[in-house]
Amino acid sequence: MSPTRKTTLMVIGAGLALLVLFGMLGRLLRPESIRERLEAKRTCRLCDLSGMDLRGADLSGADLIGAIFKETDLSGAVLKDADLTHADVRYAQIQNALLDGATWVNGQTCGPDSIGRCLTADTAALIASRQCPDCNLKAATLASLDLQGAFLKGANLSRASLSHANLSGSDLTRANLSRAVAWQTDFQKCLLLEVDFTEADLAGGDFSDAYLRDSLMVNTILTNGIFEKADLRQAVLHGAVLTGTRLTGADLSGVSLKMADLSGADFTGAHLDGANLVGAVIKGTIFSDAYLVGAIWVNGKRCETGSIGRCVQ
Repeated sequence: MSPTRKTTLMVIGAGLALLVLFGMLGRLLRPESIRERLEAKRTCRLCDLSGMDLRGADLSGADLIGAIFKETDLSGAVLKDADLTHADVRYAQIQNALLDGATWVNGQTCGPDSIGRCLTADTAALIASRQCPDCNLKAATLASLDLQGAFLKGANLSRASLSHANLSGSDLTRANLSRAVAWQTDFQKCLLLEVDFTEADLAGGDFSDAYLRDSLMVNTILTNGIFEKADLRQAVLHGAVLTGTRLTGADLSGVSLKMADLSGADFTGAHLDGANLVGAVIKGTIFSDAYLVGAIWVNGKRCETGSIGRCVQ
């Protein structure tokens, strides 16, 4: 072999070796994306996947127990036979996601045709008949459904997704909606006696003429809600956020609003006799013609006779 040919082959060989080396280094230096790891290993217990773009991801059979999917985009993802027990999917986007055979948050199995929502036995029964008292609907995907007049007395709807649903005229007496997400949901004229809304996100919800006596709304988000002529007697709203909420003509007798944020709320013509507003934020709050006699004001002092539209101390 001539020296020239030998040199050429050595140069080519060195070049190939460098290409291989740089390729290996590139893979080492470029971290494997979480999505790639998820699709490859199909396991991510207790992972925080908040805000991730998982559109169209193939996660069939994946172990996602306890994972957090806050504002995660799972549109069109394949989650067949995946295990989502105790996962948090309340703010996730699951439009057109395939969920057949998946184990849902509440431990139930998603049935056939679970596209964009998990059709557990109880969820399917509710959609078909609007009757599901005492059902296990924990983390149920009920967004945008027409459930007007549904009978859900005693149902467990904790962590359920109910945004934009129509529940007007429904009976949810003593139901559990703690940590549910129900943006701009229609609760007009609902029977909500002793319902647990603890830490639920009910922003923009319409509760006009609803019966909410003795309901529990501790740390509940009620921003820009409508409670016109609603009955909230003896309800507990400790730490609730009612910024911009309309409560005109509502009955809030004996209500606890301790430490609640009432900024910009409208209580025109409302009854607040015996209400407790200790520590509440009332910046820009409207109390025109509101009945405040006997209420405990933000400073801990009682509103005396003549407290109409303002607290007389």
